[in-house]
Amino acid sequence: MLSLQVNGVAQLHSDILKAELFADYVSIWPTKFQNKTNGITPRRWIRFCNPELSHIITKWLKTDQWVTNLDLLVNLRQFADNPDLHAEWESAKLASKRRLAQYVLHVTGESIDPNSLFDIQVKRIHEYKRQLLNILGAIYRYKKLKEMSPEQRKNTTPRTIMIGGKAFATYTNAKRIVKLVNDVGAVVNTDPEVNNFLKVVFVPNYNVSVAEVLIPGSELSQHISTAGMEASGTSNMKFALNGCLIIGTLDGANVEIREEIGEENFFLFGATADEVPRLRKERDKGTVKSFYVL
Repeated sequence: MLSLQVNGVAQLHSDILKAELFADYVSIWPTKFQNKTNGITPRRWIRFCNPELSHIITKWLKTDQWVTNLDLLVNLRQFADNPDLHAEWESAKLASKRRLAQYVLHVTGESIDPNSLFDIQVKRIHEYKRQLLNILGAIYRYKKLKEMSPEQRKNTTPRTIMIGGKAFATYTNAKRIVKLVNDVGAVVNTDPEVNNFLKVVFVPNYNVSVAEVLIPGSELSQHISTAGMEASGTSNMKFALNGCLIIGTLDGANVEIREEIGEENFFLFGATADEVPRLRKERDKGTVKSFYVL
């Protein structure tokens, strides 16, 4: 530990480093350990990739200085109930969704409805990031839609679930998850009873350029990693910056995003980092049937 300072990349991550991984070193050099939460550049992740929303923010704030000083976004709260802002915001989101729908059609051949709810999870495919849990939820949603009458389906909100990410070359389970997402999509998207109300799409070859199309068009973003496993994450910041709702665990930078935007604006999911070790023990003893309840 010859370094001058040691830092985690989110407050929760830094706390875990101090309490568990480097606890002995912390007892010797308590002031050496700090937190430096990861960040993103607004120049790329909203100004460049979402010009429609950027224009609206500048118009209502009467300055473009928010691009280098995000604290200025707080001033939008005074317009939170303004119907004119709502209409402009909705128009910008729809433009991004149409752009995304065109991209999905081009790369997958799948036609998706820009008026459906775009529910997106994009990140490296990994068991702890729980794309498997997400696709199991899609299967359950499909099952419930099949059980409904045609009239009942008309009262549901149509949803397009998009999952994207790369699996490491030797990571067999990650590749199985990718195959499962594609197989579920093949069933759901060709079912004439359901495919007007649910679509499932795996977005191939995920990279930064693809993210610049996906993130502005998202309305609900899933960040559901097992609490305590994700060091920080930055895609959650990118989604939030582009006016997207987040459903997530108290993991990584989710914790700080929730504090900043308010608990009422964050859809909390799953166990906390403090609860996970106990639930793991219960799972190993057989008293918890599935680790995915975490």
